[in-house]
Amino acid sequence: MGVPVMQRWLLQLMLVSGLSAIAIAAARPMVTYRALELGASPVGIGLIASSFSALALLAALPLGRWMDRADEGRFLVAGTVLVAAASFAMVLTDSLVGLAISHAALGLGHVTNLIAGQSMVANRTAAGERDQRFGTYSTVASLGQMIGPAVAAVLVTITAASVAAVPAGSPNHQAAAFMLSGLCALTATAAAVGFRRSDIQMTTGRTPQRESAPLAAVRMLRRPGMLSAMLVSVIVISSIDVLVAYLPAFGDANGLPVALVGALLALRAGASMTSRLIMGRLIRVLGRRALLTFSMGTAGLGLLLLPFAPVPVLVVLMALVGFGLGVGQPMTMAWVADQSLPGESATSLGIRLAGNRAALIVAPTIVGAIGGAVGLAGIFAAVAMALGGGAAVAARAPLSKSSDRGDLLD
Repeated sequence: MGVPVMQRWLLQLMLVSGLSAIAIAAARPMVTYRALELGASPVGIGLIASSFSALALLAALPLGRWMDRADEGRFLVAGTVLVAAASFAMVLTDSLVGLAISHAALGLGHVTNLIAGQSMVANRTAAGERDQRFGTYSTVASLGQMIGPAVAAVLVTITAASVAAVPAGSPNHQAAAFMLSGLCALTATAAAVGFRRSDIQMTTGRTPQRESAPLAAVRMLRRPGMLSAMLVSVIVISSIDVLVAYLPAFGDANGLPVALVGALLALRAGASMTSRLIMGRLIRVLGRRALLTFSMGTAGLGLLLLPFAPVPVLVVLMALVGFGLGVGQPMTMAWVADQSLPGESATSLGIRLAGNRAALIVAPTIVGAIGGAVGLAGIFAAVAMALGGGAAVAARAPLSKSSDRGDLLD
């Protein structure tokens, strides 16, 4: 007996998503190390981290509108090709400007994959099942985020040992990690090319209104709960991004080995994967509002304490942060998708991702300035405060368009 139709397309999508996540997660922390190797300051690291979202911000909403009228599979292919090209470019670049440009291209490929994959899930899943389905889809991304930094750190450690006799500044110690990213993205491309539209059973019609992307965005943002969902999503994704960008800098300043920093990032991703795997059970026990509020609050507490913890406690705190941040993204995906009319899920999710990318441009720059003024501990404190504010928003926001009880997707 063959694999059921719905399961087949989801497994294929998860394969593409997982390989893409490994590629992104392996490259991004190494971008920070490469920037340090090229002489970047804390502010420079923030600007380079922000470049990841620059092109993605401009493209997210138009991409969503195009996908509502087309086959998302072709966008998966385009996104993975761009990730591969950007990763290989990082192997060759020897300037901060070139690194920022490559990082921006990496971000554009990433957001293309995200909108395509999230739109597939939203369009092919009944509303009452979206939170669990998005949790399953996001679990693979967490697995990739767990594998990527760990393998990349090992490769960099091996490379550094093998070129120890070479004069400082000559080699690109991160080249092997960037090559890993490119090869994973190329493999994801092969999997995305095999996506057969005939295998897909749509659960929603494709009848997007004929209006410009900005007008569509304004109309959708007026819906109750949409702005709150955007704000919560922005806070969660910014927290993850700042952690990925600045934990290497924190480790470098405190003498932590690259391999340990990679393991901590992998632990964060593993804890996020665990929370997503059991998200359905947690929702049944706690309720959606309580789970979202509690998860952001605990993640904020962990980040607040992180700069002052010895290594054993640091491990525990990273697990706590990862577990708390893990449920935020899939829950806001489902929250936004539930606000969408048939045929416009990709646009709504594109708006969400555009908001995320706008935050990922602003947040690293702001926290980079904070780090330059008061040190790295101030960066983690600022992110913790933002998560506390997000928890307060989640505690009061209308989480469902069809109910005033606040339970998402009831």
